[in-house]
Amino acid sequence: MQKQLTKGILSLVTLCMIGSAAACSGEPANKTKSDNHKAEEKPIEDRQELTKLQQYSNDPDIKKGKEEDFDLIGTLKKDAEKEMTLSIDDQLVKVPKSSGMEVEGSQLKDMLNKEVEAEIDAATQEAISIELTPKAKADKDGVYEQDGNERKVVGIFIEESNKHITVKVPNGKKTYQKSTDFEKEEKGSLKEKTVYLEINSANEVESIEKEDRE
Repeated sequence: MQKQLTKGILSLVTLCMIGSAAACSGEPANKTKSDNHKAEEKPIEDRQELTKLQQYSNDPDIKKGKEEDFDLIGTLKKDAEKEMTLSIDDQLVKVPKSSGMEVEGSQLKDMLNKEVEAEIDAATQEAISIELTPKAKADKDGVYEQDGNERKVVGIFIEESNKHITVKVPNGKKTYQKSTDFEKEEKGSLKEKTVYLEINSANEVESIEKEDRE
């Protein structure tokens, strides 16, 4: 009887010691390894690896190797001192800015909520330049660059005949006659693709080029 009583007391003391240890650790006694793993996980934004900026780019130069600088195209949503935030395919992407980042053609504050193209240094994963895309620069007639009567137009390809090319711009459809030295290097269908036209002073299209990221 005395042995059973002693054994019971020892068991009770052991349980108390286990309970005290759990209390001192500040963790529930039944906490699992899985719970510990979850507690140690960092928020997704804190675990973002800047070397993965390439995954948001459609720049064909990336295919040449990881050491190639590349472009990111997206809507500029936020600008801070050391980084900016682009919306790319409905995802917010933080892009570090180099100390000497060049802003071409406009002030950064004027680019907010507009489509921009940022050039990224492959080694540092920082933006070294930024500018509005031709689409963002274009007026209602699709003109994004002009020198006298010569201009460059961006639009959506509609159709082509032996003598004419028709594209869609914000103002509607525009049809241009082909020049005698018209150049077209693209192969395959251009229908519904973004294209760039060079228009001469006679209002004729001299060349057509497809957006290479589509």
